[in-house]
Amino acid sequence: MSNVSLSPSRLATYATCPRQYDYSYVQDVITPDRTELYLNQGTIYHETIEEVCDETDPVDSSEAIHERAMDIFDAKWAEHSTPADYESEAHQEYQRVENRAGVEAFFDPDGGDGIDHARQSIATECWVECERDGRALHGKADNVLRTEDGLHVIDYKRNTRGVLSSGTADYLGEHLDGGAHEPKRVRNAFQTAVYIEGVKNEPFYEDGMEVQFSFYGLLNRTSFESTPTGYEVSARGYPRETTEIYEEYHDTIWELIRAAHDGITGEAYEPEPFDFINEEACPDCDYREMCADRLATEVRR
Repeated sequence: MSNVSLSPSRLATYATCPRQYDYSYVQDVITPDRTELYLNQGTIYHETIEEVCDETDPVDSSEAIHERAMDIFDAKWAEHSTPADYESEAHQEYQRVENRAGVEAFFDPDGGDGIDHARQSIATECWVECERDGRALHGKADNVLRTEDGLHVIDYKRNTRGVLSSGTADYLGEHLDGGAHEPKRVRNAFQTAVYIEGVKNEPFYEDGMEVQFSFYGLLNRTSFESTPTGYEVSARGYPRETTEIYEEYHDTIWELIRAAHDGITGEAYEPEPFDFINEEACPDCDYREMCADRLATEVRR
């Protein structure tokens, strides 16, 4: 069995389309530049949270944590926000206000979840590794919290729309059986498995600790209100925990991991089942204009 270590991102690309994995990671095909807007915004709020957590002591006041967060956000926005990514100065300013509202709500001194995240944080950007049945996996966890019950691993996102939930977890089995194409939720399952199992190999894990995993959307709900002097944007974030889904669908998730891992290490890049992939993945694929598998379907029409 290959000892190649793979990340949830690579596994998810393969689950989306084996040919897409081939073009992206094996052949390293360069695609046309795409907007960096949301990538840069992700960098801003990730680095803001990371620095706040790293600089916070458990005894720090809520007000001090909040003030620290807003100062760091302003500095990160100035560092990473690029005017060329936006349609206009007004567009860039709106995005700044929206993202700042998300960070401000997260670190609200009156009950914001970020206050506890900062106080309980024991590791940010934490590299984790695990192995199952000879298949090595790795990933980087945004934040690891020490709670009363054990450890809580957090992955921060812009929002949790479309993230794996108890109501959509059955799609994992359908993806495995070839009856559906659900790579985004499969990716969430990969992340959950790798981070829960990987953090158990860290020195701060103790036998018997409860390990939880959550995605946290900073901008799950936003609202816009016009004012006499302009506008106000408010935001609210909240988590989507997938620990129980991992426990309930444990065998299915690891079958999905084995299928993707073995496909990658075995260099099996034929897109199957292609009808689903062609319908669901091809329209948004960066390689669609050069992909022989997709172009062949155009010729046959």
